[in-house]
Amino acid sequence: MICDVCRIREAEIYQSHTGRRLCRQCFIEDIRKRVEKEAEIIGLKNAKKILLAVSGGKDSFVLADTLASFIDHNKLIAYNIVEGIHGYNRKDQLEQLKKFLTDLGIELIEDSFKDSVGYTLDEMVKSSMEKGLNVSACTFCGGFRRKLINNAGRMVNADYVATGHNLDDEVQSIVINLIRGDLIRLIRFGDKPLKLSSKFVLRVKPLRKIYEWETTMYAYYKGYNFQEVECPYITTRPTLRAKVRELLYILEEIKPGSLLNIIEEFDRISENVRKEYSTTSELRELPRCKICGEPTSYGREICKNCELLIKSGLLHQNFPIS
Repeated sequence: MICDVCRIREAEIYQSHTGRRLCRQCFIEDIRKRVEKEAEIIGLKNAKKILLAVSGGKDSFVLADTLASFIDHNKLIAYNIVEGIHGYNRKDQLEQLKKFLTDLGIELIEDSFKDSVGYTLDEMVKSSMEKGLNVSACTFCGGFRRKLINNAGRMVNADYVATGHNLDDEVQSIVINLIRGDLIRLIRFGDKPLKLSSKFVLRVKPLRKIYEWETTMYAYYKGYNFQEVECPYITTRPTLRAKVRELLYILEEIKPGSLLNIIEEFDRISENVRKEYSTTSELRELPRCKICGEPTSYGREICKNCELLIKSGLLHQNFPIS
């Protein structure tokens, strides 16, 4: 069957949300154009420096490759964190990532939880379990990853931090925050995120309208040697995100294009909500943690990261916590 776009090459893939059959070249070009369109909306094309938060998975490769196709590589710098998860963080995978980025002309900054936090993720989880805390590994990992990525963005004077979150990730986050009723956190999502602290580097998601299956096929067609092993903590203790993900997959199968419809409608609504909240005191500058000095949530004196370390017995402070 002939490609619906070029009408020359043989179609290799069916894009269910558009109903088009595409050849390999037209599929790759379609992804790049959609990422470039999103980058223009969020302002990446005018940035002087962009930090790419890369993990070594398929989305990281696609993020770097698509941005490098229309942004000067001198404006891009990558940052990778080794969390310290037994059997998951592999040296050979990091070397593959470094080679890939080098070929694109992108510098890579290497970091780890052990170096910058003082403990590996495994050590943090083990200590919290010994203290009887009911805290998932994802809570530790997500919080400290965000903190270190933001610190790296400040260090290189980046205008933006770009992450590889795809459409599936973004819609899952929207639904999770709806379930939790967390309006303030919810309106920080969207194509034009809010900056609630002068210490934050704006985080953007150029792949936020690209399906995960599309990033998978893009990586496959480009022949990337990326990390395919799933984090063991996800399978040993499924999170709310994992459950929401399964429900959304069912919805998308019943009605292709549902995830795109959700995020586009959310962007429209959230823009109006953000305008309303921007005129109130509820979106004032975030307070600073009295221990590490980083931004923390409204109503908190210490950040969640420091609180977790204290409760796990890994940070000794006389500061009272609930």
